[in-house]
Amino acid sequence: MIATLRGKVLGNTESALIVEVGGIGYSVTTVPSVRLGEEVGRELFLHTAMVVREDSWTLFGYQSASERDLFQLLQTVSGIGPKVSHAILSSLTVPEIVRAITLGESKTLEQVSGLGKKGAQRIILELRDRVELFASEVSQADPATDEHGLSLAQALSGLGFSAKEIEHALDIVKGSSAKSLEENLKVALVALQSGGSRG
Repeated sequence: MIATLRGKVLGNTESALIVEVGGIGYSVTTVPSVRLGEEVGRELFLHTAMVVREDSWTLFGYQSASERDLFQLLQTVSGIGPKVSHAILSSLTVPEIVRAITLGESKTLEQVSGLGKKGAQRIILELRDRVELFASEVSQADPATDEHGLSLAQALSGLGFSAKEIEHALDIVKGSSAKSLEENLKVALVALQSGGSRG
């Protein structure tokens, strides 16, 4: 499996970048924000996932490992393939996806082209518990640290929250009965989503 790719941008197509690595040009399917932000001749580094089918090999590339890992996690949901998983990551950020799944916000996911209401509900049902663990893993939190302090802050930082939002969330969590990192993370996400009131 090709896990990462570093090379020079040779071209930009409607859905992919052509990246030269060691004299070989790889077609890498990327999200619009990556394609629009890159110029021919610039060096690029991507976290990648290879999807192999009988009639095709497709390389997907993302700027962060969390995007790539979430792309792969989404495909574990029944009926959700790489095309829809990539469409989700093209439409929403990692924090937006994690929050939507954790809080059961189906309408946020339904806005993704090709997903639909049933697909969004399946994602929420099958990944709600797993995505909280995923958020913890993304943060690379040290399990030996204080679950009410540093590791939760790392988890929220890994999900893209600002320092001000993290500080506010930590204050909310201190008054909750949650014990594990996953429970604290859920309380924090609910609080941030609702503007500060505990869920």
